[in-house]
Amino acid sequence: MSDTYSVLFGDIHNHNALGYGIGSLERSIDIARTHLDFFAFTGHSSWHDMETMEGGREQHWLKGFKRLSDGWSRVQSLIADANRADEFAAFLGFEWHSSFFGDQCVVFPEDNRPLVFPDHIDQLRQFCIAEKALMIPHHLAYPSGRRGVNWDVFHESCTPVVEIYSEHGNSEDDRGAFPFVTHSMGGRQTSNTVRAALAQGLRFGFVASSDSHSGFPGAYGEGVMAALVREHDRASILEAINSRRTYALTGDRIVLDFTVDEAPMGASITADKQIDVSYAVAGRDELDVVEVIQDGAVVHRSHPQSIVPLDTAIANPFQLRLEWGWGPWGDLALERVTDWEFDIRVTNGRLVRWYPCLQSGPFDEERRHRFQPIAEEGLHVTSYTSRRGAFHENSNQSLVLELTGGADTGIELVCERPVAQTTTTTVGELYGGSVNRFVGPFPDEAYQWHRLIPQAASALQDSCVLDLPDGPSSVYLRVRQRNGQMAWASPVFINYDETRLA
Repeated sequence: MSDTYSVLFGDIHNHNALGYGIGSLERSIDIARTHLDFFAFTGHSSWHDMETMEGGREQHWLKGFKRLSDGWSRVQSLIADANRADEFAAFLGFEWHSSFFGDQCVVFPEDNRPLVFPDHIDQLRQFCIAEKALMIPHHLAYPSGRRGVNWDVFHESCTPVVEIYSEHGNSEDDRGAFPFVTHSMGGRQTSNTVRAALAQGLRFGFVASSDSHSGFPGAYGEGVMAALVREHDRASILEAINSRRTYALTGDRIVLDFTVDEAPMGASITADKQIDVSYAVAGRDELDVVEVIQDGAVVHRSHPQSIVPLDTAIANPFQLRLEWGWGPWGDLALERVTDWEFDIRVTNGRLVRWYPCLQSGPFDEERRHRFQPIAEEGLHVTSYTSRRGAFHENSNQSLVLELTGGADTGIELVCERPVAQTTTTTVGELYGGSVNRFVGPFPDEAYQWHRLIPQAASALQDSCVLDLPDGPSSVYLRVRQRNGQMAWASPVFINYDETRLA
C-alpha cells in the first residue's frame, strides 16, 4: 500500500431493532468497535410505494419505520457519542425503500441530522446534496420494480459508490458467485448488475456492507468495505468514499493496492493508447486467482505459488486460521448456544497481528466476542457459537493469526470453556495439514487449526499493459481466495467525458 494511504475496514449499511431488525443500537456500536474501524447505522425509515400485502403483512415494515422515527433523537445522540478520535468513526444514516427507484442508504457527514420521507428519488437526492450526504443504492441486481436498482435515475452527484455485495448476494454479474437466494425479491436481473451499468458508461466505485438485520455490523460473509484513507477520522473516510478509493469484501480482510498509470482505484484519468495496470494483494487465505477486468472482459489473470516448501513458508510471516463451533445440528433438536473462552499462546515465535472473522449468529443481546492480547506471545479469546440463527447455516467463528517463527513454533490452546482442555500444535504439523480437536463425544463442538498459509500462496504482485478502445474504458480488480472469499477494487475510469457526467 502506498505510504499516502492506510486501509480502514467498515460497514455502512446495517440494522437493528430501531427499524425492523433485532438488537439494541448500543449493542451494534459495541460490536462495531470490537472488529471494525468505522460504521454507519442506517435504520429503516420509509417505503413510499409499498403495496398492500396479504394478511396485513406490511405492518411489519410500518412498525419498524415508526420505531426508528420515535427513537431518532436517541439514535442521533448514541451515534454522536460513539466516535473515538483516531480509533473509531461512527456515522448517522437511514435507509429509504422504493420498489420503483431501488433502495438507498443515506449516510450523513455530520451528527444530529433530520429524518426525511420523500416519495421520489429526486427529492431524496436534493436533500443529500444539500446535506453533503452519501446516497448509496444496494442489493442492486434484484428485478426492476422489486427494489432492484434503477440505473435510469442514477447520478453520481451524491452517489460516488454502489453496494456490489451484501448478505443478499453479489451484484457484479448475474452468473457470478453468491447468487440472490435469501430474500423474497427474486433472482439477479442481468440489466441491473454492476457489469451492465459500467457497460452503459456509468461511473461509480464499489463498497460492500452486511445489511445485517441482527444488529451485527461487519458480519463475516455478509459484506464489509475498505477505504484508503489519509487519517482515521470521519472527514478522511468520507473523502475516500467520495473519491471512490474503496473496495468491497465478502468477509476476509484482504488488503488491495490497485493502480492504473499510477492513479489509485476509483480515479478518473486520461490516457492515449495504452495503460499500465499494477496491483498487490495480501489475502487471509491462499489466493485462487486475481483478475483484471476491462470493459466487462477478463483481460489478465495471475495465480500465486501453489506449492511452497517448508523453509520458504516459514522464512516470511505466515498465517494460521483457527475455527471453532460445529456441534449438533437442528435435526437433533440440540441447537444450543455454546460459550468459548481460551488462550492462544505462541512459543518459539511471535504473534504479529490477528483478523477476527465474526459471524452474526446466534443473536444474543448480552454475549460478545472479545480479543485481549497477552503480550506478544498470545491472545485471550471470549466467544460463542450456535447453529441457531446461523448465517447460511454455518455456526462457526474464526480468527486468522499472522505469525513469525519456525517449524518448531508451538501453538498452545488453553481452553476454559466449553471444557477445560489444553492442546499443542506445531507449525511443522500445520504445514503438513489441518489439525482437528473435539471438546467431547459426538455430537459435541469442535475446533480446527487449518493448514498453514504461506505468504507466497496468499500474497501476489503483478502488472500488465492494456490497449485502450477509442472511447471510454473502465478497469477493475477482482480477487478470489481458495476459501471462496472475494474482493473487488473500485474501477479506474479512463477517458470519460466529464461534461457528460456533470
